[in-house]
Amino acid sequence: MSISSTVQNYLERQHIPYHLRHHPYTETAMTSAFAARVPAQRVAKGVVLKDEEGFVMALVPSDRQVNVAAVNHTMNRLLEPATQRDVRLLFRDCEAGAVPSLGIAYNMKMIWDDRLADEQVCYMESGDHSELLEIDKTTFMRLMEHESHGMIAN
Repeated sequence: MSISSTVQNYLERQHIPYHLRHHPYTETAMTSAFAARVPAQRVAKGVVLKDEEGFVMALVPSDRQVNVAAVNHTMNRLLEPATQRDVRLLFRDCEAGAVPSLGIAYNMKMIWDDRLADEQVCYMESGDHSELLEIDKTTFMRLMEHESHGMIAN
């Protein structure tokens, strides 16, 4: 498999330029960074959170962990990690366990860590275990301009 059809269609509809960076099969965003030979702080991993209002994707550098308390404070919500079952249902066009980093393509609210804006290039999970989306800083900022952000990672 390659990039999820939902992510690909979203990027095309929004006229978002990107490149695909192939790497050997990996299970996590951090090991994807290592396999693709890119700095871990440049690889954005998506973590799905939920509450009664619905789902939110927190986007943080792959060498960091989501600080759920910081997300809740910033968004004024009571989010907690989504279950694996929730994730499978949300991302049906993705390989099992491969959460794409673009929740907005799935009509999901997002919040991103401010550290991602420090990088000239951002790599994002694409919905499989062997491709990363490569997006430049200007494009990343345009993609995220209407999404919440803050210091949400430990």
